[in-house]
Amino acid sequence: MRINQEVVLFFSVLKWLFIASLIGCLVGFVASGFILFLHYVIEQSNHYERIFYLLPLSFFLANLLSQFVLKRHLGTDTLIDAINKNYGKLEGSFIPTKVINVVLILATGGSAGKESPCAQIGAGIGSVCANLFRVDDVDRRKMVLCGFCAGFACVFGAPIAGALFGIEVLAVGVIFYDVLLPAFIASLTVYQVSSALGVTFFYYPLTLIPAFGQGFFLQLLAGGLFFGLCAYALIRAIRQSTAFANSIPLWRPWKGLLGGLILVGLTLLFSRDYLGLGLNLMEDCIKGLQVNSYAFLLKALFTVITLSISRSGSVITPILFIGATAGSFFSDLVGADQSTFAAIGFVSLLAGTTNTPIASSILAIELFGATVAPYAAVACVISFLMSGHQSLYASQRLVIPKSEALTAEPGEPIGSLSITSPLTEIRLPAWLRRIKLFSRKQD
Repeated sequence: MRINQEVVLFFSVLKWLFIASLIGCLVGFVASGFILFLHYVIEQSNHYERIFYLLPLSFFLANLLSQFVLKRHLGTDTLIDAINKNYGKLEGSFIPTKVINVVLILATGGSAGKESPCAQIGAGIGSVCANLFRVDDVDRRKMVLCGFCAGFACVFGAPIAGALFGIEVLAVGVIFYDVLLPAFIASLTVYQVSSALGVTFFYYPLTLIPAFGQGFFLQLLAGGLFFGLCAYALIRAIRQSTAFANSIPLWRPWKGLLGGLILVGLTLLFSRDYLGLGLNLMEDCIKGLQVNSYAFLLKALFTVITLSISRSGSVITPILFIGATAGSFFSDLVGADQSTFAAIGFVSLLAGTTNTPIASSILAIELFGATVAPYAAVACVISFLMSGHQSLYASQRLVIPKSEALTAEPGEPIGSLSITSPLTEIRLPAWLRRIKLFSRKQD
């Protein structure tokens, strides 16, 4: 029996309209409940000015739970690896077992984010739906990825950027077009559901953008380079500090106690501004209010300690904070508009640390308006290139190298490339190789 391909595609679209809408609704209800509960806990804990004194206890308990109770969990890296290698088949429980740890850490002031539990919730719901519908491996992968994208969209408050982020973060150099429609539908659905349930999102359209000119364009290019170097430094700092923390010959909960004491000391020395999500200070930067020039360095320090010691929470929200404050610092350095470069830094650092320049550019449009988008896109791509073959997600696959001059095995996880190739071999262009060969002959 022969059927026109248009008919097949029509029923395929109907199928994914239903499945993606269902996944989006379910993820919207569950992830919104988690976000509202987390915000309530943080709001209540903020009433106690000295709550950060409990950081050593919360880090101790989080590590204790991770070691003895929550051994089998799904982190973002594990989810990326499962989607890339195993058609989204998730080992262990789909329930985000690290949610308890995230609530503990954020309630007492740990510098982490809330994206990872939401991604776990989304991917887990997609996996459950795949089991219920008894789909094949290809459709299972799409359904898990639908939930994965919806989880990010629920946190970002930007459905298109959230969907693209979940797809783009899987591999460097390719986008899986076959999952675009389901991911967009699931992300739009989860955004509407979460908004209806009372989840509020950050949105600050910029109206006063500097006129384009030679000076501004040079500042923009320099900013892209600066944010790219910041992204590279942050990735290396998190990896090195995690390796150092793992090498300390102490029982893991004692490491948590020690890390909490260090954060308490830093807070007493500097400020509480760098604890928790830090949304207020981040919004101040976008609005053009003055902040400390070294704020991005301190937030990076607090985040590195939190993630390397507690090994819980997400890094996306701290990245947005660091990017916005780094943009504020850069604007003061070159005499540029603070709001513009804080917004550009907000998305550019995300692009450099996660290798997602397209999603980050779309995020700039959805959060800050279309006026700043062309400039943010340029800075995002430069930051993406400058961060090299590095990523906060070691399971992310490198499909196409960022430059022909850099040698790398395509299809390998970025984490393995960084371990096996600490020094990158440079492949010279043909004309440079001919010049080099000619000079050798002359010698």
